[in-house]
Amino acid sequence: MSPYAVTKLTTEAYVSAYHHSFGLPVLPFRFFNVYGPGQRADHAYAAVIPKWISATLAGQPVTIHGDGTQTRDFTYVGTVCDVLTDALLRQVVGSRPVNLAFGTRTSLLNLTQEIESATARPVLRDHVPGRLGDVPHSQADSARLQALFPRVAPVELQEGVPAAVDWFRQQLTASIAAS
Repeated sequence: MSPYAVTKLTTEAYVSAYHHSFGLPVLPFRFFNVYGPGQRADHAYAAVIPKWISATLAGQPVTIHGDGTQTRDFTYVGTVCDVLTDALLRQVVGSRPVNLAFGTRTSLLNLTQEIESATARPVLRDHVPGRLGDVPHSQADSARLQALFPRVAPVELQEGVPAAVDWFRQQLTASIAAS
């Protein structure tokens, strides 16, 4: 439904074509809202969680497109690394995409509450009109992920968001110490 989505599908089609045409062993993954320590908040395509944590720690408002009831399936970066490492070590291959997410749905309003809890600061909110083509609810079907990687388990936001907040605070401390 968006040019962004079309580019992802096109890339998957290329990967599948190389697999079928040349026998290239592949395993395409679809990442869903990856977050966690190490993410930059100042990048043009920064994910919502690092942007909002950074803004909250700086006392700045976060931008919420729409009313905030839209939902996303967030995936902790450590889980992504664990799955990719396991896929490489066990040489898991296949041409069908694997959703790297667990079928959770968290509203953006609930996400602000998690950030408030982890930062012990209020999340100042600036609601703006919704973005054209934005999907109101994004939730993965995790059946293929769980079949291929049965030992993988999601990291709940209540654990992952505080880890990201701790990382951001360490970066702020290091930045202050360096100046």
